[in-house]
Amino acid sequence: MVTGTIKRVEYRVERMPFHEHPEEHISGLLERLTELGKQGWHVASVDLTYHPSYSPAAQPGVALPVLLEREVPE
Repeated sequence: MVTGTIKRVEYRVERMPFHEHPEEHISGLLERLTELGKQGWHVASVDLTYHPSYSPAAQPGVALPVLLEREVPE
């Protein structure tokens, strides 16, 4: 039997710009993720539907939805 407290979490969706050539924009993306990480957020999921390398119906320049999660302090 497992006992303990249940962690409460909250979620948010952050739109991250991600272009066809991400190497040109990776530092800005990392800075934003680091900033969010300092606030306790971590990436739970990324929807790659609109990324050009993932889908033939992709739209370059459309921001990728990133699902973030963090524990809620009690």
